[in-house]
Amino acid sequence: MIVTGIFLLFAAVPLVSVAEDTTSAVPDECMKISLESFGAVNCQTSLTTMLGEWCSTIFSRRKEKGGWLGTVGKSGCKVCCVFKNENNTQFYQITKAPRSLPCGNGKFCKDGSCP
Repeated sequence: MIVTGIFLLFAAVPLVSVAEDTTSAVPDECMKISLESFGAVNCQTSLTTMLGEWCSTIFSRRKEKGGWLGTVGKSGCKVCCVFKNENNTQFYQITKAPRSLPCGNGKFCKDGSCP
């Protein structure tokens, strides 16, 4: 009976490890995105999901299955793009914000800065 219990304990350890998320280094420009946030991908329209579509276009070379979210970077006219693959691993990349993103005082981002 004890042997069975020990076997079950060791069998459960890999399952717990698989459920954890792994994150590439989060750049200073970005904030960490929770796994729960990715539930909105393809379901809701928000600034985060719209910027995620922008990121998907910019970084379209990535052939893995997964979803993109985007947030406005800490310095304004940058977008922090976060890709989550099927293994719940998150990859962070930074790009210039689209020209349609407002940056204050009636201005819009241009070439990664606010004119």
